[in-house]
Amino acid sequence: EIEMALDTEQPSIGYQLGRLFAAFEKTQEDANGKATIQQSYYSAASCSPVVAFSTLTRLNKHHLSKLEKESYGLAVVRKKTIGEIMSHIDDFTAHLDLHEQGCFAIGYYHQMQDFFTKKEEKNNGKGE
Repeated sequence: EIEMALDTEQPSIGYQLGRLFAAFEKTQEDANGKATIQQSYYSAASCSPVVAFSTLTRLNKHHLSKLEKESYGLAVVRKKTIGEIMSHIDDFTAHLDLHEQGCFAIGYYHQMQDFFTKKEEKNNGKGE
């Protein structure tokens, strides 16, 4: 059963892969000021993870390297998030069935909302 908010312990592989995709996208956005992996890889990542995530993992290494030069602390935060998500993933499965594709979408949006919520909370804490 999927909760209504981010559930880091959700056992669904689709959910965790959706979270990972969101973390990769956020890292790219932090490094480049924009994110393009969603347009290029979302469909493949949600249907055939083994194909998409082999490329996405390589791209993420590049984005983290660039981010480290600009903001080492933020790069560490992103690495920790990705590491936490990866601790729930044993393998990139070849295909996700329709149910797991739905879980992928939910995990993606839950993780993205969590990124936005943390940013909003930080801004509220500064009186902005």
